[in-house]
Amino acid sequence: MAFLSDDLIGQHRVKELLNSIIERNRVGHAYLFSGPKGSGMLPFALRFAECINQKKDGQEVELPWHKHPDIHVFIPMPSSAGIQERNERLEWLSEDSYNLIEYADRPDSDKERSKNRQAFYSIDYFRSEIRPVTRLRPYQGKKVVVIMTQVETMRKETANSFLKLLEEPSEGVLFILTTHHYEQLLPTITSRCQHIAFGQNTLEDVQKALIERDQMPKDKAALVAKLTQANYAKTKDIDLDLIHQSRSEMIDFIRSSYVLDAIKINSIILNWTSTRNTEGLIQLIELLESFLRDLIVYSHTQSTESLIHEDEVETIKNIVLNLKEADYRAMIDILTPVYTELRQNVQPKLLLTVLAFNFSTLLRGQGPSIPKERAFMHLPALQLNT
Repeated sequence: MAFLSDDLIGQHRVKELLNSIIERNRVGHAYLFSGPKGSGMLPFALRFAECINQKKDGQEVELPWHKHPDIHVFIPMPSSAGIQERNERLEWLSEDSYNLIEYADRPDSDKERSKNRQAFYSIDYFRSEIRPVTRLRPYQGKKVVVIMTQVETMRKETANSFLKLLEEPSEGVLFILTTHHYEQLLPTITSRCQHIAFGQNTLEDVQKALIERDQMPKDKAALVAKLTQANYAKTKDIDLDLIHQSRSEMIDFIRSSYVLDAIKINSIILNWTSTRNTEGLIQLIELLESFLRDLIVYSHTQSTESLIHEDEVETIKNIVLNLKEADYRAMIDILTPVYTELRQNVQPKLLLTVLAFNFSTLLRGQGPSIPKERAFMHLPALQLNT
């Protein structure tokens, strides 16, 4: 069991570093893995924990993390979630360490319950589940390993209580923390951990994994790697048939927005909002953003080599040729707040309708019909006659 094997994707520098720590037997008491989504921090943390507890008193202990009594994994949870939900997610993780388990990426199997369930580390969760584990002594391995993902979601009271554990570390306990937002953590926490930074995986690394691990055809692997922006975890949840259908609808949405075909726009929006939950709509916006980026790339370079949607080259060429004044960058800019607004349960039909009106003017090279600082004017009932 080593970090130099190919089942852990990319991150070659991190593999060498962690392998060196284990071989030299110079394990610290707390590690902080930071990096973008899809960089594979959790699979690396799980492997690191397994390797640390592989030997005890000269004896080999070949147990995977989910069967090892000294390895404990915690994830941020919504306040309404129970222990059963956490166990279900850890079971997904035991099936494949690259499976999506974060609520932001995989909210719930139940469409209705998936709405607005913010996951975090509450003080009650910390006191009842996490802190008791840190008082245990190693049973079958060298260390009691406590893995905590997305530690930036700790509430202030939780972070202060956790800090006390780091300030007075037990000899037999090792913390492995992961975060997507290093800058949001308390300096008093980061200063007590050995920081290991992960980078974004390359398209080549993810494509290779899809071909070798998932037996995916080369051309399909290349498209999936691009569509997920080299996030291997997301490739496991991607439906190419749905992607092709969504992209066709998305192109119709752009065209209908340009000519302000209200009936067509309304039909597309009703279909999207009735068949997708919040995360499904967010994935749709991500797809739209990637397509707009392709339009920018082609309009500036006239090259198709680096396009994500390379199988839609003719469509991209036609749009760029016929809409020479379009401001694609501004179109991407107005997509940015949509992600947040969808997660805040703003009515998606209204959001997408406003988006269509703004696209109509931006595709003509004009500014949004309603300026950003007067966004309230999107709600006609609130306008006052002057």
